[in-house]
Amino acid sequence: MDTNATFDDDVKAIKKLGEEFFSGVNTEDLDRRMATMDPEVVIMPPGRPSIVGKEEIRRLSHDYAETYEEECSLAYDEVDVSGNWGFARATVSATRTSRSDGAVEKLTLKNLWIFKKQAGGEWKFWRIMFNNTIPCTPKVAAP
Repeated sequence: MDTNATFDDDVKAIKKLGEEFFSGVNTEDLDRRMATMDPEVVIMPPGRPSIVGKEEIRRLSHDYAETYEEECSLAYDEVDVSGNWGFARATVSATRTSRSDGAVEKLTLKNLWIFKKQAGGEWKFWRIMFNNTIPCTPKVAAP
């Protein structure tokens, strides 16, 4: 068996999975995004508790999408595979627009992702961790 072909195929599949996730973000298709995730997915956002499981992620993502519109682009910095586990570092550039007041925020996010190969051979997000490359400044209420 040609292990390089398998490795290359896995790397391509993992990259495609991330692209599919952000296509779902950009088209506001929550089902498309959720289809990229393992049932036991955990998201570890900065400054907040971990979000555990697809249903909790779905609920919070729905609430978030009612508050913000996002447009994202993805660039992979590194992708590797070891057996049924995949790993990626990626940079996501995003524009986040408030639906209530139209305020626009530019974000550059560093991501560390762990993927799990499913029984049928497809890859899914298993762990997602990210932070903003630009330090957050606290919002100050108007006097």
